[in-house]
Amino acid sequence: MKNNNDLLAKLKEQAKFANLVQNGICECCGETNPYALRIFEDHHISTVGFSPETCVLCFNCHAVITQLQNSIPPKFRSKQLDLEYRIPYILLSHSALRHRMATKELELLNQFYLEANRWNT
Repeated sequence: MKNNNDLLAKLKEQAKFANLVQNGICECCGETNPYALRIFEDHHISTVGFSPETCVLCFNCHAVITQLQNSIPPKFRSKQLDLEYRIPYILLSHSALRHRMATKELELLNQFYLEANRWNT
């Protein structure tokens, strides 16, 4: 750690992760399961080699996003690559997360309107 601000930021991030895992919330799909706290994983949003920023995901969301990331050959995912070659992979990682979130949001909204339609009939 470089200074107290770095330490405080790290502690806040750890507390956020611990709280989300403790409460059982996937930041992508909103899956909650207070009885199976080990189903959540810490996902590096911009890849491990670029940023320490993470989010909490359930196994399902993490697997889908990782599968999209792994569609890129390993040589283009290397931490040793120059930044100009790593940026497209970082963008793909962000896109994979947003794609999964959008897919889950659309599913939830469609389910909501289907149920709402049944209530109004």
